[in-house]
Amino acid sequence: MEEQIFVILCGGTGPRLWPLSTTSHPKQLLPILSDKSLLEQTISRLTKVTNSKNIFITASNRNINQITKIAKKFISLDHIFIEPDKKNTAMAIYFTLSQFSNLDPDTVVSFLPSDHFITPINKFKSDLQKVSQIAVDNKSIVTIGIHPTSPNPSFGYILKNKKFVEKPNKIQALKHIINGALWNSGIYTATIGTFLSEFIKYFPKPNYQKSKPLSFDKAISEKTKNIDFIKASFDWSDVGEWGSIYNKSKPDLQHLTIVNSQTKYLSQNSHHCLISSENPNKLIGLVAVSNLAIIDTPNALLISTLDQSSQVRDLIIKIVNNPKLKHYFVDDEK
Repeated sequence: MEEQIFVILCGGTGPRLWPLSTTSHPKQLLPILSDKSLLEQTISRLTKVTNSKNIFITASNRNINQITKIAKKFISLDHIFIEPDKKNTAMAIYFTLSQFSNLDPDTVVSFLPSDHFITPINKFKSDLQKVSQIAVDNKSIVTIGIHPTSPNPSFGYILKNKKFVEKPNKIQALKHIINGALWNSGIYTATIGTFLSEFIKYFPKPNYQKSKPLSFDKAISEKTKNIDFIKASFDWSDVGEWGSIYNKSKPDLQHLTIVNSQTKYLSQNSHHCLISSENPNKLIGLVAVSNLAIIDTPNALLISTLDQSSQVRDLIIKIVNNPKLKHYFVDDEK
């Protein structure tokens, strides 16, 4: 078997983590649950799985300077591929495969998100080795499923019959969980030849001018019959919304926790809150509140319940669709 290649997909904007995450400084570039950015955590984790010569990054041009600054500590700059346009993960994966046209079609490639929390590394490494072997033996695409802790509508679901359902509503998600479904981690592994054959079947001749933005989950996973999965042995979170960040944080005795170290707060009869401020001179006072994310930035303030924080994505849709407000999220356009 050829040596395995790992590609970090680094094109997302993390709308559910607004107002910290914006287009000019998206989720993967934020220090979440660490003093290192999620991207740096992802690359560093992979260097403990494989040699750095096997690690690549695919990104859009929008944040390439920030991405390069982080990545050059670990990998060669010619291992960073810049997409012609931002068209979601289906096109990102297809574009990346085209960069490997000189490699043996039996080469195994794993595509991974740039912004997830994963521990411990030894179990993560073991699972990646398992899916690689299955991909070779079955000539299939293999993903890793996560034991669900809630009927979260922000995730894709892997059903027992290997069918994929992308972002069902909460009621449908609960039904899937009752029937043994897993969350889809978005970590996909297959040989180059297998990936390309599935694209030919279900997403033929994609190109950046004609193709609409489409996730790999929608373009391939929901359609193909040539897919396998294993259940993760490692601890995983997409840390994609304030509720999931709170769940992975270490709160104080009142179950209050902060996102960044410069945040100052005082509490009176309050509990189970996540607080963030970028101003070390600002004091946030909490009085008789609970189950809140309070995220303060120089340009915006978000107040959301933790258990409904996935709805921040819907708020961002409203912001982006309002020309007068769009700059609060799409903040790097001239």
